[in-house]
Amino acid sequence: MRFADLIVQNAVVRTMDDAAPRAQAVAFIGGRVAHVGDNADMAEWAGRGTEVLDAGGRTVLPGLTDSHTHFHRASMLESEYLDFATLDPSTLGDVLDAVKVRAGEKERGEWVQGDSLDPLRLDERRFPTRHELDAVTGGLPTVIRGVGRHVVAANSVALELAGIDRTTQDPAGGRLERDANGEPTGVLHERGKLRLDATQADTVVPALDQATRLKALRAGFAQLQRLGITTIHDIMREPREISDYILMRTTGELGARIRFYPRAVEAQTRLEHILGLGLRTGLGDDMLRLAGIKVSVDGNLTVGNAALYEPYPDDGADQALPGASANYGLVRVGPEVLRATILDGHEAGLQVAVHAIGQRALDIALNAFEDALGTAAVGHHHRIEHGFMPPRPGQLARMAALGLVLSTQPSMLSSEGDSWLTLLGEERVRGVLPMRSALDAGLHVQINSDYPCSPLNPFIGVQAAVERRTRAGVLIGADEAITVGEALAMMTTAPAQTLHEDDVAGRLAPGYLGDAIVLSDDPWEVPVSSLAHLTVEATVLAGHLVHSRL
Repeated sequence: MRFADLIVQNAVVRTMDDAAPRAQAVAFIGGRVAHVGDNADMAEWAGRGTEVLDAGGRTVLPGLTDSHTHFHRASMLESEYLDFATLDPSTLGDVLDAVKVRAGEKERGEWVQGDSLDPLRLDERRFPTRHELDAVTGGLPTVIRGVGRHVVAANSVALELAGIDRTTQDPAGGRLERDANGEPTGVLHERGKLRLDATQADTVVPALDQATRLKALRAGFAQLQRLGITTIHDIMREPREISDYILMRTTGELGARIRFYPRAVEAQTRLEHILGLGLRTGLGDDMLRLAGIKVSVDGNLTVGNAALYEPYPDDGADQALPGASANYGLVRVGPEVLRATILDGHEAGLQVAVHAIGQRALDIALNAFEDALGTAAVGHHHRIEHGFMPPRPGQLARMAALGLVLSTQPSMLSSEGDSWLTLLGEERVRGVLPMRSALDAGLHVQINSDYPCSPLNPFIGVQAAVERRTRAGVLIGADEAITVGEALAMMTTAPAQTLHEDDVAGRLAPGYLGDAIVLSDDPWEVPVSSLAHLTVEATVLAGHLVHSRL
């Protein structure tokens, strides 16, 4: 008999396995779970080389999955750029002060870059203009990106380098804000970012070198392990992101399991490249695997780009439905392209994840799925990403009939909920993030962070899903709350099922992947208001202890 590499014992093991939901100890061999049982069982599994971790009565769960991240990009942000989610400015003056300090640290010709700025959390409720940035950047090219990189605020040098001036037309699915004289203000929406979109092949924004990227990823993996996240689904736009992961897989440096979704439209990783190589969902191994493709219908809600049926209030933007003058949001990928992408991806064996935030975008997505696939569920587990806005009658039922997965982010109730209230008002956001309704409609639901668009800490999302409160403490849609157990299943068993990996992942059971976490307290027993403050005392990845505070 081979002895265990690692034993975690003296624990309250919540296996997430209905066949055997509770245990006291887990033994790991060769990167897998070998045995789950009582403390007394472990004597026969312990040998001279076995590492034994005493959990001290703490709760053990399967390793958590964050099933929608932009982790590679976020790791670069944390390491190299101004992170306004962390800086948390309250005025444009605060933003400009931070930009001025960073510009003072740069050499001539270097770029100043920032990310994750939410204008609705500023007193002025807007992005800085080119002229305001010019005043503090000393002639250095500068780009400040909004949450999710749906909007860029650029200074005059950056605009000139990108060839953007008053003659530049708004592209389909994009918008350039302009002043009263028709000059671009430097604030560019969605596809209007043009060559200042850092992920496009013709971008003028310089990329980080490989050594810098790998250093940032190592720090990012350490953060995942401290938070108990052992698997991520990463949405990516650039070949170098995939290349970095392949290199780290080769050198044994991957600090989490990666399931990656290249963007099939609006990116360098286009669908025709993937199809041309004959790649399919599932290519790879337990550590690094192609999961599918991603495509976005609309833009971000907080900057007025999610595609709605009712106009955004008090918005003079010129992007509107035919015959209308108000702003109804942007459609980045139209119905015909979306339908073709879904059909080609499905026929090639690729799981398709479609970003749709507004109700109008969701209908565009559902129509495209119906046109491409028919109306019957076929076990494909294609995904709708976000689906924040209160659904129109019948939308959830259509999703269920199509067999679609709802992949959504309750943590945004905490990070963006107050901005949604500011933008749309209490009445229009009352049923936002319809998680209880989705479950009642028979939908398969998974929750995640969309990091860096909301915090990576998974227990912030769990608390938000159960408590339904914004960062300011405002209760939104209490009747859409779910239970702690449901929320944790949406970060363990549900994402495994989404990728047809539920026979090997998402549970602590013999033969399953050897990923587990030890928590400071039992999530089922602590007050709901304390969930976000749970700490991960230890993390096991592939049967090895990669993080421990014990």
